[in-house]
Amino acid sequence: MVVVKVVEEHIADKIDTEYIQDQFAHLENIGMVFVCAREGEEDADYVEDGIRYIVINLPYEEVRKMQDARPMMLAKAKERLGLVA
Repeated sequence: MVVVKVVEEHIADKIDTEYIQDQFAHLENIGMVFVCAREGEEDADYVEDGIRYIVINLPYEEVRKMQDARPMMLAKAKERLGLVA
């Protein structure tokens, strides 16, 4: 599992990629790209070097006001992975 972030510098500490990586460490050939910027992009998947990357946009204004974005990140990751019942 590879987790990276593309975020505005002043909120970078709120996007905890290690937390998500720990939650899904058992998954192979999957990567997640968390985007949290004023100008987001579409959620999209792409494949690079045999790894399926899932792009997950987080709502900038909402994250900016949060103390802890991890619950939102985890919920969106589970949703995109199809792990939500």
